[in-house]
Amino acid sequence: MSGSQDEDEGGQWEPGGEDGDGGGRELDSQDEDGGGQDSEPDELDGQGDDDERPAAERTGKKRTAFVRAKAYPNGSTGPLRRDILQVLGVLKAATVKQVWQLAAPHHEHPNTVASALRDMALKESRLAEQRGSLGGPDDEEEGAGGKKKSLAQARAERAAAGGKRARPTAPKGSNAKIWGLTELGLDAAAATLPVGRKMGNRARSLGRGTGAPHAMAVNDTIVAFTGANTPGGGIGVISDWTTEASHPLPGGRQQIADAVLIAPADGVPVLLVEVDLHNGTNLKIARKIDGYAEYFAQTYKDPNHEGHPSRAKQLPSWRRTYPTAPAGTLPPIALVLGGAGPRAIDNTIDAIHDLAAQHWEPRRAFDFTDKIPLLACHLDDLKAKGPHAAIWWRYGSTNWQTLTDALANTDYIAATRERIAAEKKAAQEQEHQRLEATRCPGCNRREDEFRYRPHASDGTRLCTDCEEQARKDRARRQLLAARAHNDALHPCYTCHGPLGGPHGSRTELDEPAEADRLECPPCASERSNHGRRPILLDLPAPRQVRRAAKHGPPDDDPWWTVRLLHAERWPKEARDRGKGPS
Repeated sequence: MSGSQDEDEGGQWEPGGEDGDGGGRELDSQDEDGGGQDSEPDELDGQGDDDERPAAERTGKKRTAFVRAKAYPNGSTGPLRRDILQVLGVLKAATVKQVWQLAAPHHEHPNTVASALRDMALKESRLAEQRGSLGGPDDEEEGAGGKKKSLAQARAERAAAGGKRARPTAPKGSNAKIWGLTELGLDAAAATLPVGRKMGNRARSLGRGTGAPHAMAVNDTIVAFTGANTPGGGIGVISDWTTEASHPLPGGRQQIADAVLIAPADGVPVLLVEVDLHNGTNLKIARKIDGYAEYFAQTYKDPNHEGHPSRAKQLPSWRRTYPTAPAGTLPPIALVLGGAGPRAIDNTIDAIHDLAAQHWEPRRAFDFTDKIPLLACHLDDLKAKGPHAAIWWRYGSTNWQTLTDALANTDYIAATRERIAAEKKAAQEQEHQRLEATRCPGCNRREDEFRYRPHASDGTRLCTDCEEQARKDRARRQLLAARAHNDALHPCYTCHGPLGGPHGSRTELDEPAEADRLECPPCASERSNHGRRPILLDLPAPRQVRRAAKHGPPDDDPWWTVRLLHAERWPKEARDRGKGPS
């Protein structure tokens, strides 16, 4: 492979052994800049072609030969040191492998990164320093009786017993060195990151005591998201990340996020990441979410308000920090859980479901006002499958989802829409059955077919219209029956019309008339209005009574029966005393 012109100086070289000692075979000792010395701006700027990606990355091949800078003992170049400064400026402390995965993933081996870190740790540079190893300051092994012994003790005992100083075997990578920046390196890293980025402190004690498992887990999370080998492609670049991001709370308190990713171009406007290695309680995780909820609840008055300040609109304070967050939602929080087996992590996810329900659970369907989008995943799954795999559990959903779907809440929206559609269909079916049960026995109309529903039937009785019609029918039948009965009697004594009154008139009797009735309703009403006494028929002559008994009622006297009744009730003696119908 020929030398790349985007490197700052020196000839090409090939990496040596896998231990990252920086040794390699020099291919070309020609000093490209003529001076053979690196200047400070070269460490930070690193000029290149129009496409800033390395040639090997552009062609999809891993680089095995590199330009070697003679000004540095380990041959590192300015662009590589600049990339390492950027990575450590974000991570604060990391292993060579982690830095390699983020700063130079197009290099086939991490040796070049290890060499660059050693060059940055030289007295002449003083940009980086070792912080210990993943195994802590004093690695241990198990001795007789299950007691722990330091490696130094184990070596001394073996030397005394057999004269050999055999090095105990340790798991691969367990003793990887942790590197961090010095104060000078932190200042230099600031020039490689976006303007205004708060660098914080250099975490000088990180990695010196316990191997910094939490910090390394945060680094692994960032590598899983952004590394070049991420399945499906990385999300964002290292400069899109911020670690130990501070969120001020009332009373001088702070809610510190392990990491924050802002990569709108890759579909992640903002993502707050909390890493937990199962070394605390579930309540501790829930309290972190409480802290974020308290931070999101803070507001400030609209500075553009015209009028009295007391009427100014209250705006969310967090949006000044995360303006890229979508409208109508709070920044999402991703819980990355590790340090335990899959079942224990699943139990933690289930426990957070209830402990933090007040912060993520919608008030009603699709109403996530002031609710935090809360996600969770297994750290091992994230490292193995990448963030694009279906490894994310969005609280409120029913399935594991990809990051894109989890942030968009696709599963919840689909499930909720399906549930609402099913509930709507069930309600419609229930309403249909209820309406069918309200069909009127008379007209067969349902409740919804009535303009005024109180007039409808309940299925057991007639509707108001049918009841009214039935009443009219009964009244008509009663009227016809009364009319037939009254017409069979004698006519009105006054007008000689039907005794029940004119047919179809409002005054027509709708019930059978008494046997002794003599006038129709109009004539009786007129008599009463004029104050005339009721009619009292004349007494029949004895000869008429004998004749009627022998031959029947006389044809010329239709009121003969009434006459006999009057004669019986009011004989001559009573009439002489002035008695009669009242």
